[in-house]
Amino acid sequence: MHWGEFITPGVLFLYIAGWIGWVGRSYLIAIRDDKKPSQKEIIIDVPLASTFLFKGFSWPISAYRELLNGQLVAKDI
Repeated sequence: MHWGEFITPGVLFLYIAGWIGWVGRSYLIAIRDDKKPSQKEIIIDVPLASTFLFKGFSWPISAYRELLNGQLVAKDI
């Protein structure tokens, strides 16, 4: 029917947007304990970021795993 007009591009958009967000989140978590994490937000550590870039393709599985472990969202205080 109209699968290729809306559903396929919509799913691809959500996957790519999630991939970008997951890689950015992983990078920010990795640089959190550096001496100057704000400096690494401005000048990106490319070798470190590229490791997350290639691992990010499996972001739906990683996000689901973190959701089950309770690491995805902050706990209520």
